[in-house]
Amino acid sequence: MNQVAFIGRICREINLNQTQDGTAVLNNTLAINRPYQTKDNEDADFIPFVAWGNRAQLIDEYCKKGHLLGITGKMQSRHYEKDNNKIYVLECIVENIHFIQPKSKMNETKEMI
Repeated sequence: MNQVAFIGRICREINLNQTQDGTAVLNNTLAINRPYQTKDNEDADFIPFVAWGNRAQLIDEYCKKGHLLGITGKMQSRHYEKDNNKIYVLECIVENIHFIQPKSKMNETKEMI
């Protein structure tokens, strides 16, 4: 079984892209605080995620950098070559999104951009 659930803050500004066939795709990262923080050590994990289609469009419409977002999906690994080096990537493929920040606050902060 390959299922994951994450709640974290969006790390980068939202950048909605489209594939050559017009499918919306969004790549970003969630920052998730670790539960065993001390006052001197505030560690976080950074989980890359990919949203496709309507999910990508909804994140683009309602979220921005710093917003709290919940996602569920599956982890997927892939690799590619760059400068004769094999680069491995592990990312969450988003299947469901959960807007945790209140909708009114989302609209206010989106309008400020």
